Amino acid sequence: MATTTVGNQPFSRIVESRKTSSWSIGIPIAILIVIAVGLLAYFAAKASQAREQLALAQQAAQQQQQQVTQIQQRLGTLDAELNRLRDPGRTTVILQSAATGKRGAKPASAAWGAATWGEQTDAKSWMRLSAYGLAPAPAGKAYQFWFLSATGDSVLAGRLEPNTEGSAFIEGKDLPGVDQGKLALVSLDDENAKTHSQPLFQAQLPKLTSTQHASAQAQPPAKQEPSQPK
Repeated sequence: MATTTVGNQPFSRIVESRKTSSWSIGIPIAILIVIAVGLLAYFAAKASQAREQLALAQQAAQQQQQQVTQIQQRLGTLDAELNRLRDPGRTTVILQSAATGKRGAKPASAAWGAATWGEQTDAKSWMRLSAYGLAPAPAGKAYQFWFLSATGDSVLAGRLEPNTEGSAFIEGKDLPGVDQGKLALVSLDDENAKTHSQPLFQAQLPKLTSTQHASAQAQPPAKQEPSQPK
């Protein structure tokens, strides 16, 4: 009598149990890996965003610091300008037109001006001119204010821009010292002229002594420590 045997059932159960256990372990590990990768990506994005915000904040702080520095420099400049405007200067001269040379003749021009002359802390000088009675300048011409030094040099102090009433104001800075002045004049020149033409009105500058040079000379020399004998 023939007998049939059924397949190896115990072995099949072992294989099936191994497959089931591997899947049950691998799925949670995969989920953990996905979560970890997601967290890493999230924190990396947050770190990158924080770095960008920090860079923007540092850039804004630098810009604000630059603005503060510019404001401080501007305030210093305005303070110096205000102090100079309050300075009455060393003297004031009246610029007038010279007569034609004939006795009793009227001046060649009705324009005139008043110039205040003062001294800077660096021993140079400044001059503020208020001019009146200026006619409109012809095309290609300009009213220019000149400072003539005792050595004969002509220094352009500035260009006058008359208003509708013929008045103008100009301030020239960094001019030769008050001990080097000779003449102040206004002339009608070509716009790009390097020297002045015939003066419309002018004034002789008085002989002054520089207070800056005097103060520098008045300072006592620095004391030298006596050398110790060897």
